[in-house]
Amino acid sequence: MPNARINDSDIPEGRALDMRRYHAATARLGTASPPTPPKILAVAARSFAQRPVARQSGPRLLPLAGFIWGSRATPPQPRTRADHILIWVTAGQLHLDFPRQQHVMPSDSVRYIPAGTAFAAWPKPETEGHALLLAPALLRDIDPPFPQHPLAGSAGESGEALLSTLKELADESAKPNSEKALHCLLGVLALRLARLEPARANAALTPLPNEAQRPLVERFLTLAMAQLRHGPTIADLAAILGTSTAALDHACQNARGKRAIELMHEVRLQRAVEMLREGGQSPAQIAKELGYTSHAHFTRSFVEATGQRPETFRDQSG
Repeated sequence: MPNARINDSDIPEGRALDMRRYHAATARLGTASPPTPPKILAVAARSFAQRPVARQSGPRLLPLAGFIWGSRATPPQPRTRADHILIWVTAGQLHLDFPRQQHVMPSDSVRYIPAGTAFAAWPKPETEGHALLLAPALLRDIDPPFPQHPLAGSAGESGEALLSTLKELADESAKPNSEKALHCLLGVLALRLARLEPARANAALTPLPNEAQRPLVERFLTLAMAQLRHGPTIADLAAILGTSTAALDHACQNARGKRAIELMHEVRLQRAVEMLREGGQSPAQIAKELGYTSHAHFTRSFVEATGQRPETFRDQSG
């Protein structure tokens, strides 16, 4: 796949990029030189966008190596899109930034981002994968429904089935009178999203530069809450925060009178209590969601902290 990429922020909403012209353009840009500067990429993208292109209302499947979204700054800054997007990294990594969070999507990771969500995305060199664009009208009355909030996970063993569904959607969108088939395939895709494996631990969250203005302990607690399901160590979180475990422990003891690991246990327990009161998930599911090594580990920790089993606490809170 050529390294040269076309900035999708310059492609008008609702328009499809003719893939034959896309590949011809990237071939002319060449692969021997370093990645082309964003300004040149924007000019190349506009040359295509200014040509008459028929509006497409069906799904659009794009190669992830050529998908960049965001403002024209370097790096791109978050912007909203009018369509939903499914991003699947099959090789390499992709930067994915939201207004208050920065992520690096590793290989095998999947993200679903609903329309109207501000984000920026740009792949690293040699990144491969797929970007599926879906107009909101396509997802009306889909059963099961698509998520209403951003969703993260890993394709895992379902990768082959997910790829087959994406290819079928792309094929059907090119056929006339394919509304019923698309409706059925979108239902299958929604089901596959609901069954994604948990996001891998190396899909690390990194703090934005302005986060450095907040006290270290506050940043630590926010990060710990966001990363619970990945089961990070204190060393992992300290590295992301740009400090050492000793310095983090010292800050936590000064601010809260407890070590970092103790505060992290409290954050995990607090979230477990909230989820049990909500009643939408079983204790086993909550254990997996919050990064406990097993249901038994969750039960032991919860009983030690509250004197009750998670199931008993949930029943009494219902």
